[in-house]
Amino acid sequence: MRGEQSVSALARQYPMSFAAVQKHVAVLERAALVTKERRGREQVVHGDVTGLRKAARLLDAYEQLWRDRVRGIEQILAEDSERQ
Repeated sequence: MRGEQSVSALARQYPMSFAAVQKHVAVLERAALVTKERRGREQVVHGDVTGLRKAARLLDAYEQLWRDRVRGIEQILAEDSERQ
């Protein structure tokens, strides 16, 4: 998110092959978390703030859903425990 980097520069930062990094970038691009553009022979990757915010809102909604479910399960268990 601190600017742009080429796919090859990203690949140098991780203990995986260039092809593996390309695949990871492709997944992030399909998820709208990054955008990629070709500049000559290089592919440059930019973080997509809008996509990241959308993903964060979605994850927050799922977190709330699961917290509510856990509270419901806790309540059922507490009621069951009181009956015994």
